[in-house]
Amino acid sequence: MKKSQIWGMNQQNHQLKIWAGLITLYLVWGSTYLALRFVVETVPSMMASGFRNFIAGTILFIFSIISKKYQKPTRKMLFTTIFTGFLMLTFGNGLFTIAAKWIPSSFSALFSAIGPVLLVSLLWLINHEKPNLRVIAGAFLGIVGVGILMTLKSLALKGYEQYYMLGVLFLFLAILAWNFGVVIVKRAMIFDFHASQISGMQMMTGGIFSLMISLGLGEFNHFDFSIIPPKAYLSFIYLVVFGSSLAFLVFNWLSKVTSSTLVATYTYVNPLVAMILGSLFAGERLHPIMLLAGAIIITAVILITTAKNKTTVENT
Repeated sequence: MKKSQIWGMNQQNHQLKIWAGLITLYLVWGSTYLALRFVVETVPSMMASGFRNFIAGTILFIFSIISKKYQKPTRKMLFTTIFTGFLMLTFGNGLFTIAAKWIPSSFSALFSAIGPVLLVSLLWLINHEKPNLRVIAGAFLGIVGVGILMTLKSLALKGYEQYYMLGVLFLFLAILAWNFGVVIVKRAMIFDFHASQISGMQMMTGGIFSLMISLGLGEFNHFDFSIIPPKAYLSFIYLVVFGSSLAFLVFNWLSKVTSSTLVATYTYVNPLVAMILGSLFAGERLHPIMLLAGAIIITAVILITTAKNKTTVENT
């Protein structure tokens, strides 16, 4: 067999691995919204967020040690991971988990797609990384899409209509906190440390703070673990093992072997997966106006993630 043929086969196998990784991200991260909804139907929000992040963070931290990627943390690295762990996971993921009790999973997934819009805005304001006109147009479209979503109070989960706008606010603050954390990590320049160590430490920190808040709120005092149904247990295991651990490792690998633009496609494929799953398995209504808003937001994200400028947009 000629060298050119062997090289061609290797390239083909490499491309197949990349697409297998992308499909994994699409399906796993797209399904986490529904899994989260199933968990918080019976488990208190901060408790669920705390246990999920602490366990997943421990898995990733152990992985960094076993794979010999672990390095002794510097003072700067420790401060950055502790602060961003609280900001992104205790505050951000905590608010997102609370909102999941009131807002359909498909809505949450669509709303989350504004992450790149917020990220380029923060990078512009804080890092002075001025986006080009295409990115600005995408950001404007994203704002329009979110504005449309905010009018759909009828989509609130039954019995939680009065919490709809508060849920939307929590989603916005959660996504803002997450992307603010991304900017802080980028400015801290701690990328000499492996991503599994950084994220593992962030998740463990965020999980511990969340569990402390849960304890302070009395969630442990008023909750009976025996009432958790099998669906919630299985969903929680899925979130920890697949949503937070496996998908992260896949994302980290893809970020190294292919373009950030291709990896970023998960930001507009995930909402589509979430909407389909929410409709099929949770009976969530796909309102025509929500679909319109979704199309606008996804168009905005495509404009941003495919724009060629000095700003790199990654929602990690």
